Amino acid sequence: MKLVVLSGYLHNLSDNIIPFLNSETDVYVHTWNGNGNERWIEKFNRYKKHCNSIVIETEDLKFEKKLYSYFYSTWKAVNLVKDIEQYTSIIKFKPNTDSETIQYKGKLEEYFYKAYIQSRPLLNNVSKEECIYGSIYYKTIDERMFSGYAPTFKKAFHIPYRDLLQQMIILDGKLTKQYGESYEGSIFWKEWFESRGIKLIQDLDLKIPNNISI
Repeated sequence: MKLVVLSGYLHNLSDNIIPFLNSETDVYVHTWNGNGNERWIEKFNRYKKHCNSIVIETEDLKFEKKLYSYFYSTWKAVNLVKDIEQYTSIIKFKPNTDSETIQYKGKLEEYFYKAYIQSRPLLNNVSKEECIYGSIYYKTIDERMFSGYAPTFKKAFHIPYRDLLQQMIILDGKLTKQYGESYEGSIFWKEWFESRGIKLIQDLDLKIPNNISI
């Protein structure tokens, strides 16, 4: 079984998610009430025929700051999953990625092996299950879409809400002091993963719109 996790508002949701769904895929969604989101939730429910199951939880917006809102929503979506260990792979997907198709093959073992060979001996004591796979740029990871295995998602997001809130605010304060108020959220995500001992591996096939040269 495969798991797909969505978080944040579902505004501008498109059919580009359909290729990621099949009868062996469960989908867990955390999203927000209001702000015109209800019709997008209704649209998303139509995708039930494309997958094994869909679980959606909504709540009133908790944070005005977009970084906190989106990060909390991802944490919540992952924690909705009752038995995350049953899934052979997990994809974190952003609903409003602006493209008809997203290039993704999900060959995580291959990406890990290539990184392992290229960076010897840096990954000698690391397994493929301890990494996040995504579009890696200079000291950042594109948080809109990444994938990995259950142990890594548990390590990143299975923490109590009080700890999440405290650590999120402390990390944001540190990065704001270092880079200013307008720093890119991708820096936050990279720092969060690395602070929890998670290695970042380049997904060699993933192409996310808006970050592709024309």
